[in-house]
Amino acid sequence: MMEPFVRALTVQFINERLASGQADLVRDFAWELPARVIFRVLGVPDADVERVKAGSESRLLFQFGRPTPDEQCQLAQGMATFWRYTEELVANRTHEPGDDFTTDLIQARDGDVPALNAQEVATIVFGLLLAGHETTTNLLGNALRCLLSQREAWQEICADVSCIPNAIEEVLRFDSSVIAWRRRTTQAVDISGVAVPAEANLLLLLGSANRDPDIFPDPDRFDIHRSNAKEHLSFGHGAHLCLGAPLARLEARVVLEELSSRLPSLRVVPGQTFRFLPNFSFRGPRSLQGEWDV
Repeated sequence: MMEPFVRALTVQFINERLASGQADLVRDFAWELPARVIFRVLGVPDADVERVKAGSESRLLFQFGRPTPDEQCQLAQGMATFWRYTEELVANRTHEPGDDFTTDLIQARDGDVPALNAQEVATIVFGLLLAGHETTTNLLGNALRCLLSQREAWQEICADVSCIPNAIEEVLRFDSSVIAWRRRTTQAVDISGVAVPAEANLLLLLGSANRDPDIFPDPDRFDIHRSNAKEHLSFGHGAHLCLGAPLARLEARVVLEELSSRLPSLRVVPGQTFRFLPNFSFRGPRSLQGEWDV
């Protein structure tokens, strides 16, 4: 069960980092917390947050941004460093097994034969060390920005925590952590009367689908009571459903429960400009200045 750990970590972060009456709710709180959660799953030392976050940003900007040629070289070097870090983690867990998912992957067997070799394990961990926290940091930042900007919604969850799960689904629909994703067709297909050939590269606009008026009435309105909010595509669908969706929902729920009960006067500092990492897929504020009554 991850909830006791997530709750204890959330309370610790609130007590240590949100005590003065004003803070950057992303940089001081949401930036590190999801990383520490996925570190617990993978067996990564807490002290490596900066290294993993830097490597994740290099990979994200290289794969989903529009870097200049010079920036591409710098980001590629960052990705290589990140990959070597992952290889070192797998090698360490091979010689010193722990109670974590990385060790489980290494020790998995198909009879007497290892199910995965070291490079395959490193590849899985490499993916989880990006997807396991960046999107959740974005979810927390987007949730706080939406809820605190809609004061009535924040007051409702402060008064009734049972509103929080559906509020999270509405945040995922209204302001998804991932607004677009790339896919390639495996066969020719007709999409709403448009013939798409096999092996075609597609850019799936998840943010647009989440505001389809045929599915979501008045789609540009943020409504934490929306009855079908959970029909969003922010976690993908079918075989491509996000592996970490339950953990992301758990983290968001616990964070909102604890913040709303401990800091009900929490509000967005007026007049700030929200900035986002320059890429076409991942979306969340890089900074969110908040204040509250001490």
